Amino acid sequence: MAIPSLIEMYVQLRKKNMDDMMESFANTIAAATSLVKLLNVYLNRENFRKMYNLVTIEWEQLRMNDEVHVLQEVTLKGSKLAQLYRNALLFAMCVFLLVPLFGPALDIVLPSNETRPRQQLFRVNYIIFDQADYFFYVYIQLFWCTIVLVMAIITVDSLYMIIIYHASGMFAICGYQVKKATEFVDSIDNSNISQNHTHEQFKRCVTMHDKAIKFYDILNESSRNSYLLQVGLSMMSISVTAVQIMLALDRPSEAIRYSVVLGGAQFHLFIISLPGQTLVDHCTMLTNDIYSSTWYKVSAKFQRVIYMMQIRALKPCILTAGGLYEMNMENFANTFKTCMSYFTMLMSFRE
Repeated sequence: MAIPSLIEMYVQLRKKNMDDMMESFANTIAAATSLVKLLNVYLNRENFRKMYNLVTIEWEQLRMNDEVHVLQEVTLKGSKLAQLYRNALLFAMCVFLLVPLFGPALDIVLPSNETRPRQQLFRVNYIIFDQADYFFYVYIQLFWCTIVLVMAIITVDSLYMIIIYHASGMFAICGYQVKKATEFVDSIDNSNISQNHTHEQFKRCVTMHDKAIKFYDILNESSRNSYLLQVGLSMMSISVTAVQIMLALDRPSEAIRYSVVLGGAQFHLFIISLPGQTLVDHCTMLTNDIYSSTWYKVSAKFQRVIYMMQIRALKPCILTAGGLYEMNMENFANTFKTCMSYFTMLMSFRE
């Protein structure tokens, strides 16, 4: 009888140690993700200041030229996406924060002969006191730590979404200006006036295209290293959290918490990939706008300008993670499959 008891104790201890190790690793990933985002904004503060100034100037100029509606149409989609992202993460955070209070609440509403087991937000170990004796004090501390981490992630990601959609809007405006410049070529009778007017229109097109490319260069420079770390951390978070769910299937409250974390990690990877796809789509649409315009009505001099713009537009403006990974939806799907492969590998180690 003693040997089976020792074996059972060893198995339980090994399982507990694996649970503790997995949760500590997952917590470290979440904290590292928040820190990466904040440090990236701080280290690239000059680039962000340049982008803020460019955004302000662009909005003012477009209002003067009565073209701001094109930019508003694109940036409004970014605002809605950012709002959806904030609401989803805040909802997930609320569920995550409320689950540990389920047991204490039942002790008050439906008291039983024994106190129900309590589970903190995270597994913590305080050397100077037993955290079980100060459950609510420890909960309040972890409560605020969770809010700080999540709010930092939400704030930086929302900022990036707005900036990326602004860059997409600049390419949309460029396409709109090309169509407008070639549409009314024959509407002015005086040839000199027509040439001057067309020259000014195409000058604005080229200037806008150049601004959009420079804005993209600053944006990509400010995000490529951060995206590399974020994608790597997200992949580890999804894989580890999936394993935690499998280990906690016999503990429903913990399994629910881990499921919320897994959903948040997947949604985070999706949300940092979608704006990059939007930027590529609008950059590609510029070639379609140029092709569908009445470019054949303008003189050969302006046709050469259009041709040069189209040649540059064929090279899409892609946001990358360290130049190794392109931020788009196709790679998001591939990354998710890779995470599931890591999950299967980790589960095989457990068995």
